[in-house]
Order: sequence, then structure tokens, then C-alpha cells
Amino acid sequence: MTEPNADARLPGVTVQHTFLLEELLAQLIGTLDIDPATNCLVVRVQVSRLDDKLGIVPAEHLVDVAWPVGTTIAIRDNKPALLDPTGQTIAHVGDEVSVGGGSVPTTTANVVPCTGQDHVFVGHHPRRL
Repeated sequence: MTEPNADARLPGVTVQHTFLLEELLAQLIGTLDIDPATNCLVVRVQVSRLDDKLGIVPAEHLVDVAWPVGTTIAIRDNKPALLDPTGQTIAHVGDEVSVGGGSVPTTTANVVPCTGQDHVFVGHHPRRL
């Protein structure tokens, strides 16, 4: 249930305003999280990179997701939660999620990214794992 006066605790979110004409086919799997630098809802993913000696170094990347039209955020069970257009909880911050879609420039997605990044992951069919 949504708690009164909870808006002050809500992170920002990037939401699609229109549907893209094509459905992108990548899959993003990670943890629903809040970017501490921007207070935006993101998906934290584990990635690897090569260091100067060509060794593999684990790292994390915060992905700004443009959630489907009608997606919102509310406080549920005392934590920020991602809600579908009908108000049902998809996932809470800290949950592992899967999102279909793909990464595109913000101009292609026609969104204003919460994080200020120049690309967003245009998501569809988000679900908790």
C-alpha cells in the first residue's frame, strides 16, 4: 500500500511517453537500484573490463531505463517500488529484475533521462526474477 507523504522519498524515473514502432530484442538483467549521484531509479548490472595488464576487472554499471508508458513509482512495504500501469508492484529497490528492450540515444527514445545520460535502455515487459 502507498504510504502518505511518501513522495519526498521517491527517486526520479525515466518513462517512455510513446511506444516505439519496433520492439528491441535485448535483455537487461540486474538489480533495481537508486543512483546515489542523481537519485534516479536505475538497473545496476555487473560488467567486466580489461585493466592495463589485460586482466579482467569486475565492475558495475548503472543503466537508466526508460520504463514503459504508464509505469510509476510508489512506496510499498516501506521501500520504493516500480509499478505497472494498473498499479501492481513489479519490483522493489534491491530486487533482481529482467527487462526486454535495447539501448538507444535519448533523442531516438524521445525521453528526458533522469540521470542525464545520452543513452537509455528502452524497456518493455519488466519483471522481478
